[in-house]
Amino acid sequence: MKHLILATTLVAVSASQATALSCLKTDVAGAFQSASASDLVYVVLKGKFAFDAVPDADKLNPEPVSADATFSGRLLTSAGFTQQVSAPVEIKMNCAGSWCARIDPDTDYIAFVEQSETALTFNVDPCYGLAFKEPAQETIKSLENCAQGGACEPKTE
Repeated sequence: MKHLILATTLVAVSASQATALSCLKTDVAGAFQSASASDLVYVVLKGKFAFDAVPDADKLNPEPVSADATFSGRLLTSAGFTQQVSAPVEIKMNCAGSWCARIDPDTDYIAFVEQSETALTFNVDPCYGLAFKEPAQETIKSLENCAQGGACEPKTE
């Protein structure tokens, strides 16, 4: 297995302002499977993003908000979250109707981050399908198991 550079296609979420946003519960195994099956290249990071606070979106005319951040933490490899990393990352917090994603600075996340030849971009949708805030040890172990080629089945509830 390569150094666990992953790929995923992002599922576009659309909702009108007259209807509620309905998100399917995503877990890390489902995100890992989706990333592995995609044409986009992703890395999986566990740690914190440092950036200045961003303004809230205008609920009547929401626009995505971007922040230049520095990530500090670990990179997922086939041996687990073993590689220390500190890198610049652009965070794009996207909206669907009046629902907008927000990432908290200096908070622990597992993040599926798009890697291009020149940059890292963390695209966050309002359903947080690729962002897992303050992950429990069970969540971390599940993802490491996926990376090691073990059982990697999304939880169904």
